[in-house]
Amino acid sequence: MLYRTAAALIVVFWLIMAGLLVRQHVGEGDAALREVPVGHVVKLLLMHEQASDLNIYSEKRHLGHLRILPRLPTAERGRRIEFSGNLLTNFPGVERQRMAWDGVWEMEKSLATQRFALDLTLRDSIRKNATAYCTQIVVTPADNLLRWTLQSGDRLLERRQITLDAAGLDSALRELVDPSVLQMVQGQTRAMSPPVIKAHQSTMLIHGERIDTYLVTIEQNGQTLLEADVSQLGQILRAKTLIGYTLMPDDLGP
Repeated sequence: MLYRTAAALIVVFWLIMAGLLVRQHVGEGDAALREVPVGHVVKLLLMHEQASDLNIYSEKRHLGHLRILPRLPTAERGRRIEFSGNLLTNFPGVERQRMAWDGVWEMEKSLATQRFALDLTLRDSIRKNATAYCTQIVVTPADNLLRWTLQSGDRLLERRQITLDAAGLDSALRELVDPSVLQMVQGQTRAMSPPVIKAHQSTMLIHGERIDTYLVTIEQNGQTLLEADVSQLGQILRAKTLIGYTLMPDDLGP
């Protein structure tokens, strides 16, 4: 079960990278009322280097934590956003699993993605001494490649690389998805439009005081996948996802 979950996450991650980080230009924006370029919000995060420490909830149940730490360029490294966290998955009909991750998003001066790396560990949350599956994923848009390894302990299970295009997705689906559901999954993914990222000026009520924020949304096929309120100092104050997770800092928790 954990192996199939890890494989499915690789496919999902491919979709995110190909449709969101690589093909979307975060510096762009249009002239819609109160809309601002998404790149402006990203620059705020980097400028102030404020960490966002968020608890992850599902229907007021605490399931995990996410830390996001923007970093300005130095002599040793370029612009980057570091992130780490953990989550107890809570999907109906699926055995609970503990997920932990650690990663970095490296950007060029234009904010284009230079490199995206993610280390992800999956472990059965109930059984003691359960087998852990570790996945390392690296995306390099300049090479148009996503590379990953999947291992259990010291045993290497998979080592692959795929391109960030339709051919790459088809290759990943054939290798990682059960043939019985492959045709259905391929049909659904081809019908999906690329994600759209937008940012708008907004406000948020915190402890009885209304403050100015930026509302960042990710939409696809008319559905809002994620919306997040970002402060003027670049801290994430609240986020909501399509699958029911809510993220908030300690002082704003339910």
